[in-house]
Amino acid sequence: MSEFTPTPAPEQTEKRRRGGAFLRVGLAGVAVLGIGAAATSAAWTDQAWFAGSASAVTVELQGSLDGETWIDADTSDAGVAVEIPSETFDGMNEGDSTELTLHLRNDGSVPLTLGDGTVAVTGTMFSGPAAASATVSAPTVLKLEPEGETTVTLQVTTPDEWPVEYQGSTGDLTVVFTAQS
Repeated sequence: MSEFTPTPAPEQTEKRRRGGAFLRVGLAGVAVLGIGAAATSAAWTDQAWFAGSASAVTVELQGSLDGETWIDADTSDAGVAVEIPSETFDGMNEGDSTELTLHLRNDGSVPLTLGDGTVAVTGTMFSGPAAASATVSAPTVLKLEPEGETTVTLQVTTPDEWPVEYQGSTGDLTVVFTAQS
C-alpha cells in the first residue's frame, strides 16, 4: 500500500513561511530589546564626591622685654628664653627693690587664658634666712585674644637689714607663664 502525503496548497505554505518569519523577527526583536535594556540600565549610574581639608589651631605665647621684639620663648633650654640683661638686677644692696616690665603676646590663632606666672630662684642671694625675693605680678589681662598683649612686673627685693654674709652673693631666676586655649 502506498502512503498518501497531502501537499499543502501554495497559499498555506506561503502563510506558514510568513508566520515563521514573523515569529523569528519578533523573537529577535525581544532579544535585542532585552540586551539594550540591560546595557542602558547599567550605564545609568551617578556619584557624589566630597573633598576638603582640616587644620588645627595654633597656640603660641610669646615674650618680650620691650614690647616690640617678640620671642617664641617656650623653654629656658638652648637659649630659647627671653634673656633678662644681667645689669637689670646687678649690684643689689640692702633695702633695694628693682622692677622690670615683661610683655606677653598671643601669637596663636585662638584666645588664650593666662595663668599666674611662677618664679624659680637659685643661688646664695635667694637662699638662707635673709634671702632676696623675686616675685611677678599677675597679668593685666587674663584672656588674650589672638595678637593680644599684656604686661607683668618682675620685682627683686632685698631685706632692709641684709646681713653682711650676702655681700657678693649671686643668684639666677626664671619666670614662666603658661597659657591654654
